[in-house]
Amino acid sequence: MSASASASASASARPSSSDVAEQCARHVLHELISTEQQYVEDLVSGIERYSQIFSPLPSLPVGLVGQQHVLLPYVTQIVKLHRYKLLPLMLQHRHQLELLFERWYALIDQDFFNCYVLFAASQRASLQLYYKHELYFKRLQIQLGDPLGIRSFLLKPVQRVTKYPLLLSRFIQAFYEHRQLISKRVFEVACRLETRLRELLERANQSDQLNDIKHFNALSILNEASFITVGEFQLNDGRLRRSYSCKLFAFNTCLIYTESKGRKQLLRGNFLLPDVCFVALSKSFLLCNKQRECEFLCQPAVLQKWETIVRQLLDQEPGPASIDRSGQHVQQQQRDAISRTTWYALH
Repeated sequence: MSASASASASASARPSSSDVAEQCARHVLHELISTEQQYVEDLVSGIERYSQIFSPLPSLPVGLVGQQHVLLPYVTQIVKLHRYKLLPLMLQHRHQLELLFERWYALIDQDFFNCYVLFAASQRASLQLYYKHELYFKRLQIQLGDPLGIRSFLLKPVQRVTKYPLLLSRFIQAFYEHRQLISKRVFEVACRLETRLRELLERANQSDQLNDIKHFNALSILNEASFITVGEFQLNDGRLRRSYSCKLFAFNTCLIYTESKGRKQLLRGNFLLPDVCFVALSKSFLLCNKQRECEFLCQPAVLQKWETIVRQLLDQEPGPASIDRSGQHVQQQQRDAISRTTWYALH
């Protein structure tokens, strides 16, 4: 055999980067897929089990009548996401981790996982309803033969979305230990996905703070706009001519600021995008429009973070989802709905 033929045979026998990536992370991959399958099964069985209690039954407490959307908020959307998109994606590309991570990232980027933010924002009301009728659900748990009960079921989505960044960290660790055999691209895609999953988890956790705003329907906003983040500041309010501790909530269509009163928040105003001007100062930034001007005091690192956030929001272009069939942008409809929601909270 010639030297060139021998080298060619040796190269063909050498495992590809994709094969090495799969082999070095096979235990993590197995755990990811097996737990995903179990998660989908648990969600499907839980919905079937607890949706049936809302059928016209004499035993249903009056306080639960018509409250299925409160007790089981956005669970159906979460089931559809995992049953018809994420789990099939994992099974289809289990031998192509780079492609799996890229398409998973795309699902998050296209806001399919926003149902977790909506779920987290709704969970407080859901658990309050559960505790109000806890004795009924305890009896129901025995009647249905459910070893864990509905409270455990209501915690599953949060537990699952918390698990994803941890699993991705283990993938990254395995790739790093075999970095000489794995392409840089696989490592980079895994890191990007892990970062995006952590950002999703942070958004979901922060969205609960919307429930602290007094006389404010958080879901009215969340159904019209995507929640981005929240920050705490000392605010110099030009309209009220005084300074107070505040929280600034960022959405893709508006910025809402509140006054902190203990654990409660009082809505003080909003800036609809893109009709707002951002001005960065040395230790603060200004948000202003024709109606109001607010100065948010903060450290330079926080200033830089919020400058990036607001600039990105101002530069964003309406996507296909923002255009109706007649070709007219629905962004104005969203802004009108947000204006109505904040107006009722302010008056």
